[in-house]
Amino acid sequence: MTRFIAHAALSGLLLVSFGACRKKAKMIDPDEEARVEGTGIESRDVRAVVSQMRTELLASGSLTKGSPPKVAVLPVENRSRFLVDQDIFTTLLTDQLIQNASGQLAIVNRDLLDQILKERDMKMKGQVSDDGQMSALAGVDYFLEGEVRSLSASTNRAQTDYVVIRFQLTDAESGIVGWSNSYEMKKQGSWGVMYQ
Repeated sequence: MTRFIAHAALSGLLLVSFGACRKKAKMIDPDEEARVEGTGIESRDVRAVVSQMRTELLASGSLTKGSPPKVAVLPVENRSRFLVDQDIFTTLLTDQLIQNASGQLAIVNRDLLDQILKERDMKMKGQVSDDGQMSALAGVDYFLEGEVRSLSASTNRAQTDYVVIRFQLTDAESGIVGWSNSYEMKKQGSWGVMYQ
C-alpha cells in the first residue's frame, strides 16, 4: 500500500511538472514593445538604428571610390553600461547594406581572412583544384565602424538612460571621415530589468 501511495504521489508530481513545462515562450515581432523592458537597448532600438543608418549612409553620396566601393564593416564597440552583443549590430548592418545597396557598394569580409589565405595557399601548391584565375584579395575603400555609449542616472525607484549609437565611414587610404551620424535615445523606467 505504501508503494502504491508513493507511486501515485510521484506520478502526480510528474504530471504537474509536465503541465508547467507545456507553457511555451511566445514569439513576438522584434519591433513590438515587449512585456519586459528596461531603459537599455532593446531589439527594436537595434533594428531602428540599423535601418536609419543604412538609409542615411546610402543616400549621403559619401561612397565615391571604387566601382562599386568596397566597405569593411568593423565590430561595433560597446562603451555603454549595457551588455550588448556587438555582433548583432554588425550582422544586421551588413545584411541591411547587402540587401538594400543595389550595387552601390560591396562588403569585404575580413572575418574569414585566415581561412581565405589558407585556401589560396592550398590552391597555389596544387593541393586543391583551381581554375587558374588566382586574383588579389579585395582591398577596401572604406571602413564602417560604430560605437555605443551611455549616460545613466538613477534613484532608489527609477532609472534614466541616455544612449548614443554612432557610426562613421572612414576612407581607408586617407583616414578622412567622410560620413558620420549619431542616433540618440533616452529612456526612463523602474528598476528590475536585467540585460544579459
